[in-house]
Amino acid sequence: MKNTLLTSALAVLTLWSCNNKDQTVAQTENTNSDKHQNSPEVISDTGYNISKIPVTDKFHGTFPYFQLPEGYTFTDPNSYHGDGQIKDFDKEYFYDHGSYTSMEGKTFKAEIRISEEFKDKKFSPLEIQKSFDELIKNVGGVKINTGEPLRDREEERIKREDPEAYNLGYMHSCNNWKNVNTYIIRSAEKTVFVQYNLGKDQTSITVLETKPFENKMSIVGEKPKADSLNKKKK
Repeated sequence: MKNTLLTSALAVLTLWSCNNKDQTVAQTENTNSDKHQNSPEVISDTGYNISKIPVTDKFHGTFPYFQLPEGYTFTDPNSYHGDGQIKDFDKEYFYDHGSYTSMEGKTFKAEIRISEEFKDKKFSPLEIQKSFDELIKNVGGVKINTGEPLRDREEERIKREDPEAYNLGYMHSCNNWKNVNTYIIRSAEKTVFVQYNLGKDQTSITVLETKPFENKMSIVGEKPKADSLNKKKK
């Protein structure tokens, strides 16, 4: 009788311990999941979720917003001349956790190089990176990519879905995933993406302020035919 009672007690204790352990594990997993979802560093697993970006009241200024450190200058894309190109409406692919996401809006695309007045200065990718890191963090922006590898077949997907993306300049700032840095700054008035592709002697950068497409094209008014004009004169 005693052995039966002892066996029953041990079975109940074992069952209670297992249930309690399962509940603890489930609670821990849920807690970790909540932390992952609520972390400002985690935007989305497959694309940008703008609602996860905190809204800042520290971001002001005039497009394209950034003044480079002394000794550096903006030039036109793939050029040593000009001061960058602004398009009222264009497109750029941005990195997010190993995948490409296209955004549309007002764009600034340029190269960052050593200015002619500072020919003795050496280009420092680290100086550029740390400058953007600190400044964007100070104005309330979030960094969402630093050299994360592309997902399998991601490049093949882009080539299939948007075969002219590279030729049309839509991948200006993300040619090499190993050195691509991507940020989002969100204020009450606007959302701005910043992305640059660090190189040894220059950096390709895109600043994009999101906005919907506005069709400004219209049909030219039809002109009266010559016969109609002659009849009116008679």
